[in-house]
Amino acid sequence: MIDFSQNQLQGWVPRSLANCEMLEILDLGNNQINDTFPSWLGTFPELKVLILRSNEFHGTIRDPETNLGFPKLHIIDLFHNNFTGKFPSKYFKNWNSMKIVD
Repeated sequence: MIDFSQNQLQGWVPRSLANCEMLEILDLGNNQINDTFPSWLGTFPELKVLILRSNEFHGTIRDPETNLGFPKLHIIDLFHNNFTGKFPSKYFKNWNSMKIVD
């Protein structure tokens, strides 16, 4: 788990996080991060919670590059950013961990 929330972090989501591929929870909420949607985090096989709320994320969120985008994601919080366009439906198709299966 990495919790950088409620600071005054600026700039981009650090690409060095790519070294933490077993990360389960990433909370970057309530900062001043000015970046596009970090779709590269979708390759993390264990990421369950991604909180990006209340930052300065912007631009469109593109379709995942693979069919495995965020395979174990349970919670995503994108509230209060500057994203534009529609959220790609491909992500919802990939998020099997959010689905109720009988």
